[in-house]
Amino acid sequence: MKMFRILAMWCFMLGAALGLQPVQAQPAQTTEVEFSSAPQPEIEMADTLRQDGKIYVVVAVLLTILVGLIIYLVSVDRKVSRLEKQLKDDFVNR
Repeated sequence: MKMFRILAMWCFMLGAALGLQPVQAQPAQTTEVEFSSAPQPEIEMADTLRQDGKIYVVVAVLLTILVGLIIYLVSVDRKVSRLEKQLKDDFVNR
């Protein structure tokens, strides 16, 4: 049960952190001086994935993997808790 609380708190904090950041369709125009004089390369892969709509497939796969890992961790935590309780009960009954 402790693992479930930790995972719930982590998910809540992650959701809050992602919700606080504003989403911008285009980069903001700034007049600040850049520290690097080297030209900044454009990331073409992200733009291509976004234009083709495949970015949603990438997000879906990542979310599926994350949810699977969380379910696996919760199930392992339950099994370990059950074994600890059984071991404790066996030790007390001796």
